[in-house]
Amino acid sequence: MTPTIGLAMIVKNEEARLERCLQSVAGEVDEIVIVDTGSTDATAQIARRYGSKVYRMDWNGDFSAARNFALEHVESKWVLSLDADELLDTSQGSLRSLLPGVDEKITAFFLPLYNEAGETPGTYGRFMVLRFFRNLPEHRFKGRIHEQVSLSGKNTPGVAQTPVIRHRPPTGRERGCRRRRNLVMLEKALEQDRANPFLHYYLGLEWLGLGKPDRALPLFQFACDHLSDSHILFRAPSVLNVVNCHKLLGNYDAALCVCLEEAVRYPVYTDLLFQGGVVLELMGEYPVAVRWFNQALQRGVPPAFFAHTNGTGSFLAHYHLGYCHEKIDDLPRAAEHYKKALSDESGYVYPLYSLFSLYWQRFDPAETLSRFKSAGHLAQCGSARILARLFMESGRPDLAYACLDGHRGKELNTGDDGRPRDLVQILVYSGHPGRALSLAGFHRRFTGELEPETTVDVIIAQLLLGNRRAAKSGSLALWRRPGGRSAAWFLLNLISCLENGFPAGRPEPHREPEVISLALGVLDRCLLFRGDQYLAAEKPVRVSFPRLAEAVAQSLLSLSPGGAEALANFLDRQAAVFRHLMNRRFPGGEASGA
Repeated sequence: MTPTIGLAMIVKNEEARLERCLQSVAGEVDEIVIVDTGSTDATAQIARRYGSKVYRMDWNGDFSAARNFALEHVESKWVLSLDADELLDTSQGSLRSLLPGVDEKITAFFLPLYNEAGETPGTYGRFMVLRFFRNLPEHRFKGRIHEQVSLSGKNTPGVAQTPVIRHRPPTGRERGCRRRRNLVMLEKALEQDRANPFLHYYLGLEWLGLGKPDRALPLFQFACDHLSDSHILFRAPSVLNVVNCHKLLGNYDAALCVCLEEAVRYPVYTDLLFQGGVVLELMGEYPVAVRWFNQALQRGVPPAFFAHTNGTGSFLAHYHLGYCHEKIDDLPRAAEHYKKALSDESGYVYPLYSLFSLYWQRFDPAETLSRFKSAGHLAQCGSARILARLFMESGRPDLAYACLDGHRGKELNTGDDGRPRDLVQILVYSGHPGRALSLAGFHRRFTGELEPETTVDVIIAQLLLGNRRAAKSGSLALWRRPGGRSAAWFLLNLISCLENGFPAGRPEPHREPEVISLALGVLDRCLLFRGDQYLAAEKPVRVSFPRLAEAVAQSLLSLSPGGAEALANFLDRQAAVFRHLMNRRFPGGEASGA
């Protein structure tokens, strides 16, 4: 018979996260014990909804005391310890699968914890944590903060590869509050135990998280000097953080010395080899950096007890190899590494930017698009959005639209930043104003008011479709919005120039620079529209892009001497770009002197 499992937690004001955590352990635990240290929200009600036994405890500034209080109420044979911002991922293996036939000498299991980076898809930190243990009196937490389960010398821990604990990063505000709280508690604890290397390590993490590598470096160095390999769970990340602090402080020579010395001690440590490559890359030693990154690829995922960032032995190493090969002008090999990085982790999109730049330099725009399409990147909505923006920024809204074609409005509106601005702009200036209005309308229904810059493009779409009444109404609504008056001035003047041949008025002097900037942006995008795009553009487009560009120019000329000067400078820059292109296309020909 499989032994029973109990979940033990301490919580405070976790109504936003607790339910997700408790859902993840459904079927994995037989009881749930939750100690509430002072919630003022619906945390306790949510806990009881999942059958939890909820106990109240006044917070006394000691995390171990609260966790041990929870352990006293667990009746199961084994205990799982989680926080509310974590969940148990059993997709690759169940917690219960660890227990049948387990050796009596094994009294606890280390489980992998994946600490999601948040900003970079595909990257997360992997740490082994002691969170699953027999319910024995000697298994109790120690430490007022960053508490750990204490094992006696006779106890033997097991190491499990599954299930995985996934930790989601807190919001910026929550992170700041926690760091301030942790700093006070750790400083106080360190005053009472100056020789404790674990406290130095944790305090270093807080200072590094606050952007103070100068404060963090001596703390991590102390941890490295006073931790042996028997504490590799802490010594390995301490080494990496010493390297990281030196990098941030610009001490590249010192960082490289640490990498060289520790790589001899830990030749299997992939992350250390990767960091050595990064340091050499920062020093401009690209051929040597290539050798370090290749060694990281050869090592792959390091042994379990080494703190590890996912990708250092795969897609991250390939990305940096691509960059280093670019720097030494080995462009074909650079492209291969960027492609391999994308292949290893489709969510890691940064190689798309580098690969686009390489293709744009070597091939014509249509061939660049074809290569991304044949590689399958246009089939993935996130990659298609990025490539669309890159084509738009490179002056090809028609190819930008080709990237988005085939994706529905709902898919396009669930991107990385939650804003439709770039996509609406692409649809408008590629000759698809109707679809742009649909996308903006979809976004507005779900998120409310559009930002002023997006509203400008929406109103341009309405003008292209000949719907001046809606354009005027939208411009007046923008006038009434905080921060929207400069955009409204530009739009109302543009509409008046289209209707009457002269602007509606002049904005206040302090608004004029923003009005000019908006007008030049629209003019620049109007001039991107190519004549052959009319064949594919939506019908009916009532106002042509040349007519719209003419009206924008007219509004600038009528605005003030400053508006006319800005237009003249803009046209000079456009002419210079055209001359440059003609010189490249017809070297030595008539156009070279134009």
